[in-house]
Amino acid sequence: MSNKLREIASRIYDNIEIAMWSMLFAFVIYFITLVLPGLPEIQAQIARTRAEEIRAENASLCEKLGIKTGTDKYNRCLLDVGEFRFNAEKRLSDELQW
Repeated sequence: MSNKLREIASRIYDNIEIAMWSMLFAFVIYFITLVLPGLPEIQAQIARTRAEEIRAENASLCEKLGIKTGTDKYNRCLLDVGEFRFNAEKRLSDELQW
């Protein structure tokens, strides 16, 4: 009886293992054919969204400082804030690469 039970358990284990490997293989095929080709577009969309958020934050800061939109001073403020942000992000990136 114990031998037969062990054989049944072994078959169940083998079938489950085959099923799990098959699911992994199917997922890899799905990922390669459907997800991977779309990643560059997803990354581009994320970059566009982030750039728009940064632009809005920069404009908001200049407006909070009381600088009127459309003036030369406002445009200079946007450039200065953008430069400050770039330098801060570069510094952080340099620190993280270490």
